[in-house]
Amino acid sequence: MTRDDLKRLRALGIDLSALGLEQRGMELEPYFCTPVGAEPVGDIGCDGVHFVLLPGDERVYCVDPSMGEIGTYVLPVGEDLRQFLSFVLFCRDANPVSQIWWMNEKQFRDLLREDAEASWPGCEAFFAKKNAALAAIAAEFGLTPEDPFEKVKAMQAAFDPSVLNFSAEYYDVLGLEPPPGVELPPHAPGPEDTVTFTFEFRTGEDMP
Repeated sequence: MTRDDLKRLRALGIDLSALGLEQRGMELEPYFCTPVGAEPVGDIGCDGVHFVLLPGDERVYCVDPSMGEIGTYVLPVGEDLRQFLSFVLFCRDANPVSQIWWMNEKQFRDLLREDAEASWPGCEAFFAKKNAALAAIAAEFGLTPEDPFEKVKAMQAAFDPSVLNFSAEYYDVLGLEPPPGVELPPHAPGPEDTVTFTFEFRTGEDMP
């Protein structure tokens, strides 16, 4: 269902970047903390934060390589794509949904208010694209805006990150012992491996 819905979403021909769901093609360029086998949903276009689907899972996950830490780099933000999109409709952007994991409710509400009050020269065209994208999604999937805060918090509190599969790069970057079957890449030589070269410079008088 979720993957079929993702195809329908992309077929709408709307500007998803206006909703913090930038589409950079079907190929995902993974970050060190992007789980193995992840399928791209979109990214907010900032700090490497992106949304993915994982193998055999209907849920939408947020990957945050910038602010995340062990246990929070990858967290669910929707039981399926439709629920996730209903959260985006409520927030009018995917960015607030990506930040729920570290926010209390006041911070979250303040962020929504700040976003709603944002204004800059030429913003009318941007908001027109945003409104068109939101309306198209609501109509295509028959969705209404759904407040994400409590549901996402509960979903993330119940989530066990040990089910995630990471590449060798994840363990290498964080200095963690990899699980069986994951082999770390060879390291560049450290100080103890450094080879010292001694150069002897000759003056013109030494030249033959």
